[in-house]
Amino acid sequence: MSEMLANNIVEEVAKYRKPPNKLRSPQEITAKYNQALEYYKELCFKPQETNQLKLTTYTEIKTLGWVLGKPEKDVIKDIASRSPSMPFGTF
Repeated sequence: MSEMLANNIVEEVAKYRKPPNKLRSPQEITAKYNQALEYYKELCFKPQETNQLKLTTYTEIKTLGWVLGKPEKDVIKDIASRSPSMPFGTF
């Protein structure tokens, strides 16, 4: 019984030493950032209510920009350049 418990503990510790998710490369993060910007652009041009999706995508873009080390001002410019001509922050 104690051997089985010890084996389970060793297996559990081994799982935490090798996390299932690997770190993403800067190229992968940049690709996801650009993909999220394009998706945000599509959401802005949809006539139906997509406020929650826009807010979620906006947050994702801001987070990915932070991970890439982009200044917040540049991230906001990227978002605004892909938005239709409406006041910024209109959700």
